[in-house]
Amino acid sequence: MLAGSVAGLFGGGAGCLGALDSPPDPILRDVTVRNADDQPHAVAFALDREGERVHDATYELAARDFEGDGSDHLAGVDDAWDSPRGAFRAAVRVDGGPRTAFRLDDGVSPGTPYRYEVRILDGGEVSTWVSELGTTTA
Repeated sequence: MLAGSVAGLFGGGAGCLGALDSPPDPILRDVTVRNADDQPHAVAFALDREGERVHDATYELAARDFEGDGSDHLAGVDDAWDSPRGAFRAAVRVDGGPRTAFRLDDGVSPGTPYRYEVRILDGGEVSTWVSELGTTTA
């Protein structure tokens, strides 16, 4: 009887440990760097995943053009990382100015795929935007 009680104790304890597991990281699908200013800008964009640099590029982005059909005011980053899960941090410099740094998944629900956009606004000001794409168990 004692052996059964001890086994039950350990079996129940093992199930409880699952509650201590951390929630799954959000899933980064892609990043867009968008120039929403009416002036062209050189945008240096660096992306780190779990402290490791996975992307470092400078984009020469044209001024936004609502009347044209070009996309030369955009730069897409969607295959720079081995895994879409993890803590992603980015740093941006516009025209060699001060560096703006941020964590991409702040406020994103655990296990949720998301898209991230860095926007260059009037005068080279940096703004960010995140879009959750829905939940997943993958």
